[in-house]
Amino acid sequence: MVKMSTAKTTSSRPPREPRRRPLRRSRSDGEDRNSLIGHNKAVPYVLSTPSFVLVGFLLAFPVLYAAFGSLFRAEFMGGEEEYVGLQNYLDLLTDADFLWALNRTAVFVGGCLVFGISLALVFAFALNKAGRRLRFLRGLTIVPYLVSSVAAAVMFRLLFNDRFGAVNRVIEFFGGEGPAWFAHTGWAMLAAIVTQVWTDLPLAVLLILGGLQTIEPSLMDAAEVDGATAWKRATRVSIPLIVPQLAIATVWFSYATLTSLGVVLALTGGGPVRATRTLPIHLYETAFLELRRNEALAVVIVVLVLNGLLTLLYTTFSRRFDI
Repeated sequence: MVKMSTAKTTSSRPPREPRRRPLRRSRSDGEDRNSLIGHNKAVPYVLSTPSFVLVGFLLAFPVLYAAFGSLFRAEFMGGEEEYVGLQNYLDLLTDADFLWALNRTAVFVGGCLVFGISLALVFAFALNKAGRRLRFLRGLTIVPYLVSSVAAAVMFRLLFNDRFGAVNRVIEFFGGEGPAWFAHTGWAMLAAIVTQVWTDLPLAVLLILGGLQTIEPSLMDAAEVDGATAWKRATRVSIPLIVPQLAIATVWFSYATLTSLGVVLALTGGGPVRATRTLPIHLYETAFLELRRNEALAVVIVVLVLNGLLTLLYTTFSRRFDI
């Protein structure tokens, strides 16, 4: 009886249908379908080519125009130009005003980089540790971008005024005597550096803060368990991990300070005694006051080359960290 019931149960199951192999689509059908819905590999390049050409033209034309114009020279503004080759660049090497501006630019850029990157690290680490109630401070870091460079220079000129400026008032409150900021060469350069850093600091802070936000909290917890102090966690764990962001912030500061005209021109005008006469000030005076257009274009190319060399230096240094 058991055997019969087993046989009946087995015979009651419906027979299995044979598996059907999926139909293979021809390669031509797939390519036609992709081309119809816009998934052909060539379509993105074809659609983006006009944008690349337009942007490339807008970026390359001023550089090519300046490079071409720097190979000529005219006796007066609007006069007939004469091809002189690299003579304008050779003259810059023996021009005392250009060499002095180059020296002042090195001091200005170096001071802004040291002071600006250090301050950006401090603010970024502080904002990274800010609680929920203080996170609105991250949004306030963008406030200096709402103020133009000329307006910022006017504001800091009032702050550093030796008679009624707030900076000297604070120094006098603590028993000191505030200097005449814009009458002394060293103090004028320091005031220009502080003003320039204030205008360019927000982007550097946000870049470094973004890098700190990507660090896994488990790494910091492990370092804390191992007994690492806050200083060691910052210098040996956090900073090595945000080297790419530091490199970008350094490139930004270097570019902004090397090409800065509005801040220095409105704040000090290149003085006192040409103490803050940087390359942009020299370029401005050569082009618009002395009306030497071709020589000014040579200075433009020099500034462009310096920016490229400094960027290459920063990126090469950052690669040593194997990032």
